[in-house]
Amino acid sequence: MSADSAPLAERRASTARVLGTFVTLSLFLGALLWLGQGLLVSSVDGAAKQHEFFGDAAPPFGLALDSAVRLPTGDTLVRFTRPESEGAGPREVLFLEYKSHAAVEPLFRSSPSEGMGMGPDGGLGARLKEWEKEKAFAWHTTMRRDEIAWGEWSSKLQIERSFQKGGGWSEEARVNLSSPERALVLFAHWPTETPVDEKALHELLLAIQLAPPED
Repeated sequence: MSADSAPLAERRASTARVLGTFVTLSLFLGALLWLGQGLLVSSVDGAAKQHEFFGDAAPPFGLALDSAVRLPTGDTLVRFTRPESEGAGPREVLFLEYKSHAAVEPLFRSSPSEGMGMGPDGGLGARLKEWEKEKAFAWHTTMRRDEIAWGEWSSKLQIERSFQKGGGWSEEARVNLSSPERALVLFAHWPTETPVDEKALHELLLAIQLAPPED
């Protein structure tokens, strides 16, 4: 590496560390929100929401309704879970209905370094090697951005991978289920160190009850 490129590499590493810290802080604040949900959120009819999303059928993969709340922002969060060690498919599925469509678009932007190995100077590959050496920090990256089609529908798909401080990683699939009438995003979390199974994701999407898309 040349003398000129060294400061650039250091700045990139610094930026990535700041991003990792931001993501970790966001998760911490989210945990605090859940701990204080008795004061900060209000419950909604979970059974009605389950019927709205899955009709009369049970959610696939053994998923069961965990909670349904309205957040202080006015957004509605419905959570389905199953024991991580049992069966295939996602361990957790969240439906987040936002008050505004403007909140959805940022969720489908890539991380600053996208894909596992881009960059002529090592890019994300170098960041991965750094993490694998000591696992002294948490960070995340966009693994894939694409379109996904199921039934009569097609929409945006984004797969994110989060690397944990101390070791281990997990993946999240995001699918934009929004329509002109509502801003809705699906978040599906897979078990630890299990990549997103797109066949299972398709099965999940086919089980969701959505109005036919407009022509």
